[in-house]
Parts: sequence; C-alpha cells; structure tokens
Amino acid sequence: NLSAWLSGIWFNLSLVGEVFEKIANILPFVHATEMEKALFSGNFNVSQHIIPIVLYGTFISALAVLTFLKKRT
Repeated sequence: NLSAWLSGIWFNLSLVGEVFEKIANILPFVHATEMEKALFSGNFNVSQHIIPIVLYGTFISALAVLTFLKKRT
C-alpha cells in the first residue's frame, strides 16, 4: 500500500503537499507508474523514467550485497 501511495496511482501527488511529492519523486514508484502509463499509451520514449528506476535498483542491490558481506564476516 505504501508503494501505491507514493506512486500516485490513487491520487495526484501535488494534492497531498510539496514535501510528500518531493519524497515520492525521489523513490522509483512514481517513475515506474509514469513509465507504465507511457508504454500503455504507445509512447516508447521512457528514458526519463527508466534511469531513476535502474539507479535505485542498482543502489539497493549493492547495499544488499555489502550488508550480506559484512554480516558474513
């Protein structure tokens, strides 16, 4: 449910407030939702949305590997 709230699926994020909207735009959920909307409408120029998703995924994966390696030793 938190990812749905932060992605703007149920409501426009600008209605909630500027701080909430900035936090939501930092996370990849808004970008994933907007990319899906663009792809379903036939717009395949989604580079502005896929870059934050890939960067976030890479960062979280690296953090998970580093955490695992630290706990292993």
